[in-house]
Order: sequence, then C-alpha cells, then structure tokens
Amino acid sequence: MKIKAEKIDKQFTTPFEKNGVSVFKKEKGKDFNILQITDVHIGGGCLSRKKDRLALTAVRDLITYAKPDLVVVTGDVSYPIPVFSGSFNNMRPAKWFSSLMATLGVPWCMVFGNHDCESYSTHKKSQLAKFYSSAPGCLFKSGDQNIFGEGNYVIRIENEDGSLNNLLVMLDSNSYETNSFFSGFDIVHDDQVEWYEKMIKENCKNGEPSLIFQHIPFREARDAWWAMQAKSKDTKYYLGAVLEHDQYFGVPHRYGKEFDTILKLGSTKGVFYGHDHLNTLSMSYKGVRLTYGMSIDYLAYMKIKNKKNQRGATLISVFDDGSFDVSLIPLTTVRGEAKGGGLRWHKDKDLLNTPENKDKNM
Repeated sequence: MKIKAEKIDKQFTTPFEKNGVSVFKKEKGKDFNILQITDVHIGGGCLSRKKDRLALTAVRDLITYAKPDLVVVTGDVSYPIPVFSGSFNNMRPAKWFSSLMATLGVPWCMVFGNHDCESYSTHKKSQLAKFYSSAPGCLFKSGDQNIFGEGNYVIRIENEDGSLNNLLVMLDSNSYETNSFFSGFDIVHDDQVEWYEKMIKENCKNGEPSLIFQHIPFREARDAWWAMQAKSKDTKYYLGAVLEHDQYFGVPHRYGKEFDTILKLGSTKGVFYGHDHLNTLSMSYKGVRLTYGMSIDYLAYMKIKNKKNQRGATLISVFDDGSFDVSLIPLTTVRGEAKGGGLRWHKDKDLLNTPENKDKNM
C-alpha cells in the first residue's frame, strides 16, 4: 500500500555506529525529541485496506507535525488476524510501514508487540527482525541471540563532548505465556533483565539516566494505578487517562524482575509502553515515570475507528541535563479537529476513572 507522503523538511542528526551501537549527538541547548508511535495495527489484507490506509495516514501526519529526531515504535505494527484483516501475512504490514518511514526520512527504531508475530503468521519473529534490521533509516537490531526475544538493544544519546546524556533501552516484552492468547501475556524474561542490568552498568557508570521502551507493561504498572487511587505518596499523576473498560491493564499474570531491577539500579527514569489502546496515562511510581503511548489502531478494537481521544503520538523531550518531559499529541490536534482546547481533558484528574467521563471523552 502506497501512502502519499513527502520527506520531512528538517535536517536530521544522522546517527553513527560505535561498537555496534547506534549513537546520536545531542546539540547543546536544543531538546532531543523522541516520538513514540504505538499499536499501528496494520492488517495487510483485503478486509482491512481502508483502515490500514487510515492508520498509515495518521502515522504520516503525526510524524510530519512533530518532526522528531527519532521515532520509537513500541510494537504491533502488524495485525495479521484473519477475521479482521483477511490475511495471515505479517510481513506485508511491516513493508508498508517501513516504506512510509523511508519516504519521511526520519531515523526510527522499534520493538515487537504480541501481535506482530502470531503463532499462525506467515513469518517468524526472527524473519521480521532480519527485515527491520535492514530497513532504510531503521536502527533496529536483533540483539544478543543468547537471551530471550528479538530486538533487545540500546541506543545512545551523547552530548557534544561525547559523554552520555541518555541510554535508550529497547526490550522485547514477548507475547504470551504459551503460544495461546488465552494463556496470558508474557513478561520480560530473567535473562533479558540480566542483560538490561549489564547494559546499565556498562554505559551508565556515573549515574547517567536511561529510558526503557517496550510493548507490554509490567504488572507493577497496574499496581501503580491502584496505588494512585489510594492516594499513595509513591505516586504522582502527570497526564492522560485510563479509559479501557473496567480500568483494564493488559499486564502479565505474574511479576517479573524488571521493575525491581529498575529500582535497584536507579538509572531508568522513564518506561514507555503501548498495548492497551485506550490508556494514555502518564504517572510516576516509586520515582519512575510510567507512560502509556497514545495509539493509532483503527482495526483491532470494536468501533475504535470512531473513537478519537486515544489516537495520536507521545512526545518525549530530552534536555541537556538528561532529564525529560512528556506531552501528548492527539491526532485531532494535528488535524485541527480538537474541541475546547484539545488537551485540557488529559490534565483533569476528574476524568481518570468515572464511567460518565469515559463516555463523554470517547
């Protein structure tokens, strides 16, 4: 599928390779902007062509509007569910998406989501990984083949003097406990967590900060939400909302070691994920900023095509001192469709969890 697009009018910082790691140089006094795109859900079949075009056009408009230094896609580019798309082919959506990104000309990378490679899909995750690792402008790496998953890798943002400003950690949050959706969602495995700890100790020796990007949130993300409802001092609300039915969090059934290791090491200040298409919550828990990216999906959820407040992208602005801020870019704002100030509802705590406000905002 070919989407009409033009190369973004911006001189991007070209990343370079150092010891097998992609490196960006951050210009002093200028924010390094990362745009998180998540849950694009391209079906790639005869049943989803109209919605696939809507999804790709939304991605085009958001990236063209934001003009980020880097796009990070946190999973589920492909949605090869035949009952929705009419296709088992998970490579076709990857090629369509990559073609659009090549036209836009912005550096980008991605991690896998649970739908990118279903057990019945035409291509294995390793085959998709090989494709993405050679796609134009894509910084994806398959990563250490001795640990679980595909696409565990890091990207360095360095200051002008070569010191580390931020380490971006990409993690494959895997898919399901077994091959079945009904088995529940998987965790980041212990050997992946050990690899993460190794990366932090090797790169952040002087306490430099890091950010994690993955698809499925860890179980503690739900704990954080309930702790905030209980007015815990360990939490702080920033923006966004929990608008999944019954305040649903698509987290694993069990706890992994990831969040405890994040707290132990003290380097990672923010974790960004997708997966739950209607949640846009950004809050801190025990000192770590936890953020749901705004989603793209027109296909997977019933009637989601007509819902608007969850659709968009998430902007992460990294500053000279390594700190960062998060803002939401709704597609309605980009296209001039926002009403009543666009983002105001995202900053109102009263809109977090009441049924009447869920209806009003959907």
